[in-house]
Amino acid sequence: MTLGCDGPGEERWALAGPEWFDDLRRYWVDQRAGAELPDADELFLADLCEIMPSLLLAYLDPLRGSYRIEFSGSIARGLLGGELLGQYPEWAEPGTALSWIGAGYAGAGRLIPPGIVQIRHQDLMATHLPYRNSDGKVGLILTALAEKPLRAANRQGATVLPFPGKRGGKGRGKE
Repeated sequence: MTLGCDGPGEERWALAGPEWFDDLRRYWVDQRAGAELPDADELFLADLCEIMPSLLLAYLDPLRGSYRIEFSGSIARGLLGGELLGQYPEWAEPGTALSWIGAGYAGAGRLIPPGIVQIRHQDLMATHLPYRNSDGKVGLILTALAEKPLRAANRQGATVLPFPGKRGGKGRGKE
């Protein structure tokens, strides 16, 4: 599957933090329409064109019982370090970013009831949104990826430096 999205929106999403995850979760909840899970047939990728570079789509492989990546956007590939099509993250080398995605798939696809799983790994964040297939089980997982915003990542390591300067005016220092 090859999808593209042109325009100024693509650059905006490349730098976005987790705040756009909220919009995506609301989209998923709207698609549920009161059901336990939204129907995979109701996922319209045209609705997500601006954020496609940050997305992964994985379908359940019934023979393996795990999820296979069928679409990976350019930002997602960059964040996870390469080509992802055809990969089974649940079978990835432990400790890797891809195995972290696999842990999210396992949670999103097998929780009772299945639902959204949001996880972090180092400077990466992911939200996994499950969709049901025709037999009512999780057959597709839509994953959104982003980096933690720098301001949040660097807040604890900040250092306050003294700024020398003259203070003038009455009542300040010696005259």
